[in-house]
Amino acid sequence: MSSRAGPAIGLFGGSFNPAHAGHRHVADAGLRELQLDQVWWLVSPQNPLKPAQPSPYDRAKSIASMDLPYAMKISHVESDLNTRYTIDLIKRLQEQQPFARFVLLMGSDNLAQLPRWKDWQGIMRRVPVAIIARPGDPVRARLGRVARHMADHRIPERFAHTLKDTSAPAWTYLTLPFNSLSSSALRAAER
Repeated sequence: MSSRAGPAIGLFGGSFNPAHAGHRHVADAGLRELQLDQVWWLVSPQNPLKPAQPSPYDRAKSIASMDLPYAMKISHVESDLNTRYTIDLIKRLQEQQPFARFVLLMGSDNLAQLPRWKDWQGIMRRVPVAIIARPGDPVRARLGRVARHMADHRIPERFAHTLKDTSAPAWTYLTLPFNSLSSSALRAAER
C-alpha cells in the first residue's frame, strides 16, 4: 500500500493533436474505474517520438472544447517545469507534491511503445500505471515486452480501483468498450 494520503491524480499525457473522443474515453475510464479524484490532461510541449507539433496551447483548445467534468483539468505542467520526458516530469511532481497519489494513464497503443520511452522501467517503479485497451492493440500490448517484464506486478482488472493506493511497481489493464477514434485518422480526414 502507498504511504501517500493526498489526492489520487491520474496523469494523462499526450500530444492531443487533436484531442478526440478516444482520448476522453481513456480519461473518463481512469476517473471512473480507478476512482481517481482528478485527471490531469498533460499537453506535451513536444513528444520526442513525434515530428514537430503545433503549439501545446493550440492543442489544448481541442481538449477544452470537450466540456470536461470538474475533476479533469488541462495542464501545461511539462512546459512550466521545463521537462521533456515523462520520467523527469513524474520525479518533479513527486518532489513538489509528496502526498499526492499519482497514477499514469495511457492507452494500450502507448504500452506497446513504452520501451522506447526514456527510462520506462523507472516510470514503472515510480508510479502505478493504468492501461486502457484501444482498438487494434489489446492482445499485442498485453503480450508485449512491458507486460511480460512487469507480469508479477499486474493487478487484476476487477481490483483496478485499488491501484491508486498501491505502491509502484503496479499496473492494471482495463478492457472496456472501445472508442476507435485516433488523432492520426482525424488529421488524415482533414487533409
